[in-house]
Amino acid sequence: MKATLKSTILEILDQSKETGIVVDFECVDTDLCHELNLSVNQDGTMTINREKRIDIAMLITENGVEIADVVKLMTWKDFEGLIASILSENNFACTESFRRRGTSDIKGMEIDVVGIRGRIALSVDAKMWSVRGGKASALRTAAEKQKERTNRLTTQLERLSKKIPSLTRGQYTIFPIMVTWLVEEVELHEGVPVVPVFKLNSFIQDFEMYEDLVVSYTGQL
Repeated sequence: MKATLKSTILEILDQSKETGIVVDFECVDTDLCHELNLSVNQDGTMTINREKRIDIAMLITENGVEIADVVKLMTWKDFEGLIASILSENNFACTESFRRRGTSDIKGMEIDVVGIRGRIALSVDAKMWSVRGGKASALRTAAEKQKERTNRLTTQLERLSKKIPSLTRGQYTIFPIMVTWLVEEVELHEGVPVVPVFKLNSFIQDFEMYEDLVVSYTGQL
């Protein structure tokens, strides 16, 4: 990848992280922006929506830019949106940031992305980790927590149906998974697959290969 393209994309991600707008073009090559299908607004700014931020972030990481350099310029919502878009492309109906408020008697819950296809549900924990130290231990701990959240999701299908109206009455099998920038290959921790975001699409398409290895929970709507 050309150094100018790398620096231009990193600058765009940096400026647009909070506002979605690029205003300073001193370090941005506008010719390269046109190659990326990015255009300057009439007021001299550039608007970068979440989908485009995700596209260009994937582009530079696929071309050798350090993941840690990219992740620090992304938001959690960027990452959740990327995961939801990949699921949607594979015919899953999705909702992001599915929450249940906790009370003195009931533990709260938040699942980053839930995808439903047929009678299968994927309960996704999005991990934008870029630090590799202590990876295995951290992943095991996170996998246990994701299993707990997914188990609680089995009692929330009525509420979930309000977020995903295509749900129909019946039984669902729910699989916890984690998606991260951190790992290079699909790993299993405590029965929970940990999937690199770059391989999420192939993981979904080959899910039958993993299904018997993955812990699952059953819920009734």
